[in-house]
Amino acid sequence: MRQYRTADLCDENQDKKIQVLSHKFKNYGGKKRFKGRVKTIKIEKSNWAVIDVLKNEPGKNKVLVIDVEEAPYGIVGDKLSTLAERNQYEAMIINGFVRDTMETKKFNIGLFALGTCPLRNFDKTPSQLGIDLYFGNVSFKEDDYIYCDEDGIIISNEKLM
Repeated sequence: MRQYRTADLCDENQDKKIQVLSHKFKNYGGKKRFKGRVKTIKIEKSNWAVIDVLKNEPGKNKVLVIDVEEAPYGIVGDKLSTLAERNQYEAMIINGFVRDTMETKKFNIGLFALGTCPLRNFDKTPSQLGIDLYFGNVSFKEDDYIYCDEDGIIISNEKLM
């Protein structure tokens, strides 16, 4: 497999619809470059459904995209990073916040979020899997393709390489 650069992928695929995730999302994980297929989940405040996905669904070549609508809770920390790495997820992108960032940087996953928040919500709240999401100036659909490097994250509904 050839090494890719997101800038080159954009240049080489001008005829395809490519979206770029907002620069407001920062990486709190240990993996700086990744690619994979989108798996979507929408949650309200609590991460119970995320735990279930990370424990029970294989993550090889997948990026879990989580929309919590910027709720002020740490959705992913060291324990969920452990689950994600163990189940071979490439990365997680969260429209919200993370915690335990001194630890999450040690895991071989990408972990993009808007920022950090030490507070966690313990209530069980509703969730939806496999739905279309929109945040960070990007539409995420189940099975879209994501490519990430030091320049940013791009999303396409077609495979770029």
